[in-house]
Amino acid sequence: MIAEKELNEYKALCAALQELRRKFFDRKQELKKLLEETAAQRKDALELLAKANGITRFLTGRQRLMTGLLYYLGDIKAKIKLAESFQNAQNNFEDKNEIQLSTLTPAIPEDCRSSPELKRNGLAVILMIDRIKKSLLQLDVLEMRCRELMASLNKAMAAFRHESRRIHRSIYPLGFISNFCRFLRRLAGKTYFTFRDLDGIADLGNITGLVLKIAESPLI
Repeated sequence: MIAEKELNEYKALCAALQELRRKFFDRKQELKKLLEETAAQRKDALELLAKANGITRFLTGRQRLMTGLLYYLGDIKAKIKLAESFQNAQNNFEDKNEIQLSTLTPAIPEDCRSSPELKRNGLAVILMIDRIKKSLLQLDVLEMRCRELMASLNKAMAAFRHESRRIHRSIYPLGFISNFCRFLRRLAGKTYFTFRDLDGIADLGNITGLVLKIAESPLI
């Protein structure tokens, strides 16, 4: 015989479990959108770096050593492809969590034939509740990390845009005319960049490295 008080306590635990499960899946959907935004912002940042660093393909080996560039344009383009696969990896992680939590189903009170059995099932429900609370905490941490990364990227990209425009204006003061003159230099057997240009290229490399470090920082 099961006391009504014990039965009501068990039903209350089951109700709490179902509410936590609902909260978890709602939060998961919210986080999924945030992860998509984070992945898109990472990709945008890398594409901006690739576009601004297009001029580095004209560096000679000696000039690259003088500017101290530690990356190549192809490296940034390869990172863009990795960023495109980032969202799929996060979705797989979420699906795994969803499968695990979908198995957390409490026993129906009517199926409990004795008070000890009801207590055992109640303990199992408490363990399920604890697992979901831990999963919710993980989602909170991941959300906080996403927002921190997005804020850092926004600031870094704003600074990069300003600095890269300054550098490009110093190298190409007359726009396409300056670019044409540099191709004439190459046809004459000279280097595309002058010695004076290398300071600007070095500055571009430094700020590119900083943005890359932020864009590649792990979420977890």
